[in-house]
Amino acid sequence: MKKQISDLLKSPMIFLLVLLAASLSLCFTSSLGHAETSSSESSLSLIKSVECLSDILADEFVTCPVTTVTTTETTTTTIVTTTSLHEIAEPSRIVGNSPNSEFYQERLAVTGDSLALGFNVYGYIPDIHNIAGSSVSMWNLDYFTFDLGGGEMGLTDAVDYVRPRLLYMGIGMNDVNLNSPETYVQRYREVIEEMLRRMPEMNIIVAAITPVCSYCNVVRNDIIREYNAALEKMVKDMDLPQVVFFDTYSLICDENLDLREEYSSGDGMHLYIPCYDVILTALYDFLDTTEIRQRMGR
Repeated sequence: MKKQISDLLKSPMIFLLVLLAASLSLCFTSSLGHAETSSSESSLSLIKSVECLSDILADEFVTCPVTTVTTTETTTTTIVTTTSLHEIAEPSRIVGNSPNSEFYQERLAVTGDSLALGFNVYGYIPDIHNIAGSSVSMWNLDYFTFDLGGGEMGLTDAVDYVRPRLLYMGIGMNDVNLNSPETYVQRYREVIEEMLRRMPEMNIIVAAITPVCSYCNVVRNDIIREYNAALEKMVKDMDLPQVVFFDTYSLICDENLDLREEYSSGDGMHLYIPCYDVILTALYDFLDTTEIRQRMGR
């Protein structure tokens, strides 16, 4: 019985009604004076009942304290966060005219062949962001491993280890004489799709194969341009805002469509410091015009 009364009185309205009824009853019986003994006894009984109810309520308020619910207005803010401990790393050289140049360069990882390796050799990206090596190509990609501190890994696993939000891919010079444009871009696309499956937050710059100087007899620029056309079409067909084609070939060639000699490191194929300055400066300006800038929170 005590529990039933307690449960009933947990409602504030019922509690007030009980107190009101008790007060009215007391007033009524008091007005009768001592005329009837039964009235006095009834009053005493009612008083004891109220006291009993008070004890019950006191017990319940100790064991079931009142909980105050506060309603607040919630504002949702999108915050761009890092994806790994290695996403941001400071390079030795910062270049570019874009107000976002330093932001991009601290987040830029590079994968590819010996031409891509130059970004690290000349200090434009730190070691942890370098996933490039000599002789890397799409046709022999499965034979190369990279060790960035987590052990020897294949290219895709190494990229996954770093988990950059901005990846520059410069692969193809070693494919030109040993592959076909169709096979080259088919493998290239498979690699990109696998990386995006693992890291959907990543943004990828697919860089054109760079030209060679007119005196270089290792590869021919007309064949390089065929590969670049297939590469650009591949990116267009993928139609993804986080994958863009960057035309480094047109950026550093002369009027004859050959590599400018001042950009050569001496062999007519590999690039020298001024060329990397030009590439990155143009790249950051280009990124400012793409959806990648918004995707990275700039």
